[in-house]
Amino acid sequence: MMGIQHLDQYSTALIFLFTAGFLLLFIEIGYRLGNKRQGKAYKLQTTQFRALMTTTLGLIAFVLAFTFATAQVHYETRVAGIAEEARLIHNAFLYADKLDAHHRSLARQTLREYVDLRLKLEETDDPEQWKEVFELIDQTEELQRFLWDLSLESERENSGGGETGTDSSSFGSSVVGIIDIHNSRIQAELANRISAVVWLALYTIAALGMILMGYHAGMIGQRSPIGTYSLAMAFAVVILLIIDLDRPMTSMFKMSNQSLVILAENMDDIISSE
Repeated sequence: MMGIQHLDQYSTALIFLFTAGFLLLFIEIGYRLGNKRQGKAYKLQTTQFRALMTTTLGLIAFVLAFTFATAQVHYETRVAGIAEEARLIHNAFLYADKLDAHHRSLARQTLREYVDLRLKLEETDDPEQWKEVFELIDQTEELQRFLWDLSLESERENSGGGETGTDSSSFGSSVVGIIDIHNSRIQAELANRISAVVWLALYTIAALGMILMGYHAGMIGQRSPIGTYSLAMAFAVVILLIIDLDRPMTSMFKMSNQSLVILAENMDDIISSE
């Protein structure tokens, strides 16, 4: 279950409501604390608090930008992985043509089934479907082992106990490529995640920034609900985008599986023409 973070079990709508409420709560706490200092010597510190508030909000923006860039890289890596996997599967499908009729038929049918499993994985976008995701991963790895055994069997038959045939070894190498890209995608989608420490730091800095903003408004006895609440909502939206980008199963950012769809259609055409 590596790569599954605590936030993954919640919907994006629930996370947005929690984040917005979290930020608004600390704005209100800061405002009430600052409001108690009206008319006292603390009011002379409004300039200092304004500078602190500006610095903290700038720090929040910096951390958000850094975290967003990290999540974007994770997302782009997953997108590139789909295209690379389609290319390697297509190579294996072509190299299967060099095998004898029996092994060629088995290899192509298995590769076609493999593409269907990968498409099911890409279409799974519900955070509650983790069990189904890992079952699909297990099924794809079983097909990988079958393809590898098929390549070894073909090599043994072609070599007749002698040296390995070039045609069979080409198919075996392409199967190794499929296994490699599968492991790379597992790493990219389930292991390369934004650390929980980063999320804790982000929410902590955001809470401090909201307290300072509310405290400053309370000290001067004036606040703009539209302005302060709009800022909190804007931060909540950006945090939501980062969380969704970093998730293996995104709900707002759809990764195109068109390369796999086209590959499946081409494979069907070739298989039906035999």
